[in-house]
This record gives sequence, C-alpha cells and structure tokens, in this order.
Amino acid sequence: MYKRLLKYVIPYWPRILIAFFCALGVSGTTAAAAWLVQPALDKIFIEKDMQMLLLIPLAILIIYLIKGICTYSQSYLMRYVGNRVIMDIRNELYSHTTIMPMQFYTQNSTGKLMSRILNDVSLINSAVSTSIKDLIQNVVTVLALTGVVFYRDWRLAIIACIALPFSYYPLIKLGGKLRHVSRIGQEEMSGITSILHETFTGTSVVKAFGMEADEIEKFKDKNRKLFKVTMKGVKYSELTPPMMEFFAAIAAAIIIWYGGSQVINGISTTGTFFSFLTALIMMYSPIKSLTRIHVSVQQSIAAAERIFSILDMDTERISDRGTTELRDVKGKIEFKDVFFKYDPSSKYVLSNINFEVDNGQVIAIVGSSGGGKTTIGNLLLRFYEPTSGSIYINAADIRDFTLASLRRQMGIVSQDIILFNDTVLKNITYGKKDVSMEEVIKASKEAFAYDFILKMPEGYNTIIGEKGIKLSGGEKQRIAIARAILKNPPILILDEATSALDTESEHIIQMALNNLMQGRTTFVIAHRLSTIKNADIIIAIDKGGIAEMGRHEELIKLGGLYKRLYDMQFVEVK
Repeated sequence: MYKRLLKYVIPYWPRILIAFFCALGVSGTTAAAAWLVQPALDKIFIEKDMQMLLLIPLAILIIYLIKGICTYSQSYLMRYVGNRVIMDIRNELYSHTTIMPMQFYTQNSTGKLMSRILNDVSLINSAVSTSIKDLIQNVVTVLALTGVVFYRDWRLAIIACIALPFSYYPLIKLGGKLRHVSRIGQEEMSGITSILHETFTGTSVVKAFGMEADEIEKFKDKNRKLFKVTMKGVKYSELTPPMMEFFAAIAAAIIIWYGGSQVINGISTTGTFFSFLTALIMMYSPIKSLTRIHVSVQQSIAAAERIFSILDMDTERISDRGTTELRDVKGKIEFKDVFFKYDPSSKYVLSNINFEVDNGQVIAIVGSSGGGKTTIGNLLLRFYEPTSGSIYINAADIRDFTLASLRRQMGIVSQDIILFNDTVLKNITYGKKDVSMEEVIKASKEAFAYDFILKMPEGYNTIIGEKGIKLSGGEKQRIAIARAILKNPPILILDEATSALDTESEHIIQMALNNLMQGRTTFVIAHRLSTIKNADIIIAIDKGGIAEMGRHEELIKLGGLYKRLYDMQFVEVK
C-alpha cells in the first residue's frame, strides 16, 4: 500500500532529489558538530590551544548556518511535494466518485464519501510529506553519526548496536495494532461526518419534530465511540517511546560504565569519549523520530486502504461498452422484456416491461408509490442497467451508445430539484457552455421564471443558497425547467414535477412544462393524474409490472387500476 502511495510522489522526483541533498547537508553538519566535541575538549579545555579557541567556535557557527539553510530547504520542498500529492489524490478521488454508477451512491452515505475525500486524504499527508522528509533526514543522520561513533570507539559502538534491535521490538509489535485501531477510528469519523451532513441538511425536519435532543445524543454517542478508539490508538502510540527509552537507557548505562573505565585507565581520552557520547545522544533524536514516522505511516496506510478501495472500483466509463455516438433521436423508444432488481438477493422492481413510444409522443407512467415508475426513467438514463431485457432508441440498444452522448439527448425535471449554491445564471446554464444571455432570457421566459428573477436583489447574479434554499418550491421548479429548456434535449423525463406544489404554482409550472414538452418525446412520471389526461400513452404500473396501457378515455372505460387511482384523487379533490 505504501509503495502504491509512493507512485504519486514520483512525478516530483527533482524536488525530492534536491531535498535529499539537503538532508545530506543536515546529516553531515550534525555529524560534524558531534565530531567537534573531541577537539573542543582536548585542544581548548585540556591543552589550552588559543588558535583552536578561535577556529572551533567559528566552525560551529558555519556548521549551524549550513544546517539551518538545508533544514529549511528540505522541509519546504518535501511539504510542497506532500501537499501536491494530497491535491492529486483528492482530485483523483473526487473525479473517480463523480463517475461512479448510481448504485455506488445508494450503498455509500454522503457523509462517508465526504470523510474519505477530506479526512482520509488528510491523514495520508504526513506519510507522503513529513514522513518522507523525516525518513530521509533521520536515516542519513543516523548513518553519519554511526560513522562518528565507530570512528571514535568501535568497541563502544558495537555495544550500542547490540541494544538497538531490542529497542525496535515494541515498535514492530505495536505497529499492526495501531493500524487496525486507526482504521476503526476513520470509520467512526466517517460516521460523525454522516450525522453532521444529515442534521445540517435536514435541520427543518429536526426542529419541526422537536428532535434536537435526540440528534445531540446520537452525536454524543458517536463522538464517545470515536474518543474510545482514539485513546486506544494513543495508548499504542505513546507506549512505544518509553519502552524504547528503557532499552536505550540500558545501553547508555553499559556504555558509560565501559567508556568511563577506558578513560580512567588511560586507554581513551576525555574528548574522545564525550565526542562518542555526544554522537550517540544525537542519534537518539532521529531514532525516536523514526518511531513517530512508523506510527504516522501505520495511520496513513489505514487511510490509504479506504481510499484505494474506492479508486479500485469500476466507474461508469470502465463498465460502459458503448462505442456509438447518439446524435439525433428520430426513431422509436422501446422497452423490450425489461426486468430489473437492485441486487441479486432482492426482489424484482420491474418485471416484463414492454412498450413503444414514437418520436414526439407524450407517455405518462402512473401507479402507487414504490411501484417502479421512477426506475423506468432511471433505466432510460442508464443510471442502472436492466437485469435482463433491452431498451432501444432508433432501433439500437442504448448500451451501444456512449453514456455521455446518450445523456446529452435527455433532460430531467423532478420533484426533488437539485440546485447549487451559486447564481441563478450558473444554475440555468449548468451543463451548457458558450450560451448567450439572450438564450438564457428566452429560456427563463418560456419557464415563466423571468419576472421573479428580475425582482431578486441581483437578478441573474443572485446567489440562491444551498439547494436553492432562498427560493420557493415553484421558483425552484421554474429554474429547473429553464435549465432543461436551455439544454434543448429531444427526450424529456418529468418525474413528479408538480406533485409538491400548491394549485396556483402547479398551474404556472404546468404552463412552463407545456412549453418545455413541445416537439419532444416526453416521459411523465405522474402522481397527480389531472396533469396527464392528454398524454398519447398512459401506462399504469402495479407491483413492478404493466397493469394497463392506453389513452385516458380508454383506461377510464376499462374501469381498472387507472380508474381507481383517478377516482381516488377526484374524491380527494371534491
């Protein structure tokens, strides 16, 4: 997994190479400072050499000036690389999720996906920037200081090296546990993100039902679980340094005893021993940093596993077998023996769907909620693929067309209007480039949106808020209709487009929809049957199958499902 992460670093190898040479500078100056201890003690304090009294302090200043420049340069370069890599991964992850099949979004909550893109990618940052920087610098520093240690006293150096493997045992032992805990912690964090998203987007429902206290308790419970997992990770990560220090202390005690006896017996000088000891003490800091790097890497790998689990999924583009561009819809649209279910273990949502629609006709699909009406539109858009059977446009299977070209021929206006936290103009022109203002105004007028747009504070440049919160339901619908008119698709899908509106708003929207439907093959998925009396074909769906099909008058005379639904609404209206 870490090797896979490093592939994102390779494009920035020139900066990493410069950073590596800077790390050599840091390591070399650190080793030089440790080496200077011996001449400083022996020449200045014991032999009282006046020339060395001038040269050694000057050398120390030069060493630390070079070290400071190299440290800054290396840190800046590696932080640059790390942040660029994070940007690349975040861009790739976002791009990948936007072209995933619709089924992917039904199986993963919005909060979970947000957590992957924001929290998990941020955790990787330390692995590809700070960790690489510290790894290079600390490894080279340890090697340089090891050279000083062996140069000063190879016997003491061997004693120190024997203790080193024991000090790393707890690091290896606890590393796997830390990765596991980190993975659980990231799952808990995604759960918190999901709660936040649901609460903030559904705040009106929360307040209307007086559920603030319940939502607060739900959040506290999830936050408590995250705290427990986090503290378990803290236990493993903070247990490692003291265990390593204890093993290092054993080695230090032996070295001081042995080295002190060497000086006392005249075998070694005080300067040589303290130069050795200084180098050894200097080694402790980079070795300790390596343990921190190991902890950081374990957390990053856990995050990377979650990220790559999404990146390894097939997108719509990979599964799309279409090679033909759909440029002009002139022929029929036909559903032939179509069956559909969301997954192999579930029941069929649609069964044995067969019908034809001529170019320019209006087809209405009615039925009780959950009967499969909306699924027909979703299959036409290829949000999902039929479990069996085929859908044809111009006598060709729609799976033979590229997804992009197929969807360019379709427009959709639904009950659940999706508008973006942007200007009115940006929402109307969404998906269209190089559109003139005259075309936008024309589409707005046909959607009966022009007048209320002009009354807004900044007209077409007014920000409408998240999901168009600053607009009424009818205004949202008219913006969506203007967007569809501007797209000018030959196939139109109206999914419960007027079901959530009052009578006055419905009348205005219906006039706007009539303008939109002119000259287009239109699928009207209707709840209010009064809006589809003039449809060329009405299909009544019951339990996923076609119960009846015909015109309004024919179905009323038939006295079946459609008449019962119509009568129920008529009685409700009276």
